Amino acid sequence: MISHLRLMEHKTNTAIGFFILFIWGILVVFGVFTIISPDWLTALSNPGKNVEAISFKDAGDQSLKAEKYQLAISQYKSALKIVPDLKSAIANLAVAYQRSGNFSKSIIAFKHLLTLEPEYPEVIYYNMGEMYEKSGQTEKAVSSYLKSAEEASFPEKSYQKAGQIYMDTERFDEAIVCYNKALEHKYTIENAYRGMLLNQQKVLADSNITFERISVILSTEQQPEVFSKYDRLVFKEQLGSDLALAKTYNNIGFCLAKQAKYELSLPYFSMALSMFPNYTEARNNKRFVDRELANQ
Repeated sequence: MISHLRLMEHKTNTAIGFFILFIWGILVVFGVFTIISPDWLTALSNPGKNVEAISFKDAGDQSLKAEKYQLAISQYKSALKIVPDLKSAIANLAVAYQRSGNFSKSIIAFKHLLTLEPEYPEVIYYNMGEMYEKSGQTEKAVSSYLKSAEEASFPEKSYQKAGQIYMDTERFDEAIVCYNKALEHKYTIENAYRGMLLNQQKVLADSNITFERISVILSTEQQPEVFSKYDRLVFKEQLGSDLALAKTYNNIGFCLAKQAKYELSLPYFSMALSMFPNYTEARNNKRFVDRELANQ
């Protein structure tokens, strides 16, 4: 079985091998959708209508790039009158609304896009989370971020965002849960490799041979050969320069300190400082905890 798995991995090397260079998050892009629409957003079937609809959509993209948001909105609506389920137009219409500050209409557009079963729902939920957060709807923001995390191949950023909201609203236990989930998914090369494979699988048809081979790899607990000692050292080095990871450690420590769990908080501040010795916030937090422990 092990030799068969290795053979399968070798055969898929040309299809997925180079993607391993990006396992530290490059394959997952959060924030607004790109206005240069990926292929998964433009798959249509009626050539006649498609040409006209895509023409309006492309014009909208140019207006969006030029920050002419109202014009872009009008052009995307024109595209959707012709092809109502043109995902790229719906996505970028939501972006145009978002950038013009009309969060409620942007959320409506994104919700409609979700009904069309887009390949990357995690990006939509993340965008919705940001809009709910900016409009002060924290509960809906957290819910959207957690849904994004459930769908994402690399969920750590969504967990971090949810954790930040919980921390800001002094719901420290819930914040710690989210931050620990972010650490769980961020800290191992196995999870990074798995996320990379899941992302690659999303752009493939179910009948594609590479899709099937990735499914075999994902269904086994056998550690792939790609995890050589060198790969692990490089991965660890990359984590050591990850500021978001250091902030996560600091935030867990902060949540524990706010609950007067000072001894438990210290290792997290120390971890953050070991990564970034000049991390002022972590250093100040550690000093505060040291004083509190000294006064006990």
